[in-house]
Amino acid sequence: MIQTDTRAVPENFRLGLVVNPLAGLGGPAGLKGSDHAMTSAWAAERGVASKVNDRVVAVFEGLAALGHSPVIVTASGAMGQQACNVFAGELKFETVYQAGEQTSGDDTTAAVRAIQGAQVDLLLFAGGDGTARDVCRGIRHDQAVLGIPAGVKMHSGVFAVTPKAVVSVIDSLIRHRLVAACTAEVRDIDEEAFAKGRVETRYFGEMLIPDDQLLVQSVKCSGMLDDELMLDELAAYMVDTVEDDTLYVLGSGGTLHRIKQGLGMDDPTLLGVDVICNGQVIARDAHEQQLFELVERYPDCRILLSVIGGQGVVLGRGNQQISPRVLEAIGLENLRFVATQSKLRALNGRPLRVDSGSDALDRALAGFHKVQTGYEDAVFYEVRYLGD
Repeated sequence: MIQTDTRAVPENFRLGLVVNPLAGLGGPAGLKGSDHAMTSAWAAERGVASKVNDRVVAVFEGLAALGHSPVIVTASGAMGQQACNVFAGELKFETVYQAGEQTSGDDTTAAVRAIQGAQVDLLLFAGGDGTARDVCRGIRHDQAVLGIPAGVKMHSGVFAVTPKAVVSVIDSLIRHRLVAACTAEVRDIDEEAFAKGRVETRYFGEMLIPDDQLLVQSVKCSGMLDDELMLDELAAYMVDTVEDDTLYVLGSGGTLHRIKQGLGMDDPTLLGVDVICNGQVIARDAHEQQLFELVERYPDCRILLSVIGGQGVVLGRGNQQISPRVLEAIGLENLRFVATQSKLRALNGRPLRVDSGSDALDRALAGFHKVQTGYEDAVFYEVRYLGD
């Protein structure tokens, strides 16, 4: 019987899981990796069996010990369902991708796309660098990912240190602690260099991860930075990262007012929505019809939303001009949230809220999102559907 922590909080956390059934086989089998099509057969000849599910089970056991029972969204058979079956009756899991008996990296990529389509808060994958590359091919830039270290090669920065570290990150997210959000590189051995006797790695992309080494409450709560300075740093970062030829729809409130000033707007609208592109003001205090016509005309658009202090509402209070049809035209993946850490801390763990006027849209927005809090500082924070 697993002893549970009675202080655990209720949750509807959705955890994605993709397992590479061959992960780690190449190490004990002396194959230097597990990427070859013959890995399974060669490992079997040498009496080596995969232990990847043991690492996944360790994560589930750690979550259960803390009283957490997230919904697991996974792939069939050895790509996830087998590990979940160990906890049949204790965990609720959904299978959204059917894998064949013999799986490949293409299955990993397809499973990732299916799982993130089922709206997961965090997508775990068990494997090494080769698996990370396959995950990266199918992942959206805004989907949080974390690797359970189970491979032979793990040069990428997307892995937790141990399965216990994975548990720690998930626990912090569920309990609404501020967890740093950052992008990390996916790297793998350069096969051409390796063939010449050199161990070098190549860059294959980046993924958004929760950084378990930078829990904000342990390194960011000294009180040395006042809110005005934090707001200046946040505004400076947003100004420095503005993309050319991209339409920016800037919502209302003091945080965005500071960002608008940083972008060069004279007398920006405090309680309204302004629109900028390439340093030029396209619309000031825009109404809904104007916004819709503009986002239909521009192929690349971003929406910046800030948090209403004390309430935690990010959509549907003071920015109703940003309507469901405007959001759908731009695409939810182009939505950006900004807030200072002090404003988030003032919520005392309460989630952010959305009230767009469309239940379907509000449900689609529910989950953990990256919130930019300063210069190259961001955290994950939950957005919750008001109907829950």
